[in-house]
Amino acid sequence: MSRSDTHRVCLDPPCLHGVETITITSSRRFPRHAHDQFGIGVMMEGAHASWSGQGAVEAERGDVLAVNPNEIHDGAPIGAFRSWRMVFVEPSVVAGFTGSALSGREFAFAAGRMPQTASRVRRLLDRLQQGEAACAEEALSTLLDDLLAAPAPASSHAFDAQPSPSALRVIERIQDSPDAPPSLDEVARLMDLGRTAALRRFRREVGATPQDYAMQLRLRLARRALAAGDSIAEVAAATGFADQSHLTRAFGRQFGLPPGRWRSLRGHRNIVQDAE
Repeated sequence: MSRSDTHRVCLDPPCLHGVETITITSSRRFPRHAHDQFGIGVMMEGAHASWSGQGAVEAERGDVLAVNPNEIHDGAPIGAFRSWRMVFVEPSVVAGFTGSALSGREFAFAAGRMPQTASRVRRLLDRLQQGEAACAEEALSTLLDDLLAAPAPASSHAFDAQPSPSALRVIERIQDSPDAPPSLDEVARLMDLGRTAALRRFRREVGATPQDYAMQLRLRLARRALAAGDSIAEVAAATGFADQSHLTRAFGRQFGLPPGRWRSLRGHRNIVQDAE
């Protein structure tokens, strides 16, 4: 397989509740999406460009990567491919580790040259991969406490730190029925703007169009249901996809693996090549 069509994903069996680790080597472009968890990792090889809550960023080998829950972002290789390792942590687990409420606390960066932090992240990932739960828990707790020491400044965001009340009305409408997202006419009514102005403003404030926002929310709900043991067909029907194939294609674009392989790998360390 040539470097230009590389796509390998490695999931490690979790050794801490609410904590997942993943290694990806890929030439693929990932569309705008979001995660439910906090994510922290390291670029291992190649380089990567992305749009994030911090604006447009680039990461090279050795750089630290970070993403906050619900932060919409995308990603593309700079060159043929890139490889990175990430640990994803549920917000409730982060709150338990840091011993405080998470309101206003987040990673204040999306990518950065931070050699000491990168070394700490790599050691943490190694301990999680090797199943050293006690050492990993201590390392993760101190790392998060250091990196989430203070709220991120509002000026660090490329889009508005808090969507306007009109955009929040659209978000609430989508969250109520993500499987039946609002039409552009309904978005315009909710925002009290013309169709084009409403679409432009929502995308600027939220980072995605209403339809894209609804799609990534449906996929995150699908991921939770799959993790809980529901069948792919059941999940597809429950989250508003036309059929199992529709869910499989959309899931693969967002998470890098089709749903069946993603679920099968969660408990067994394995490598998937060219996962379609």
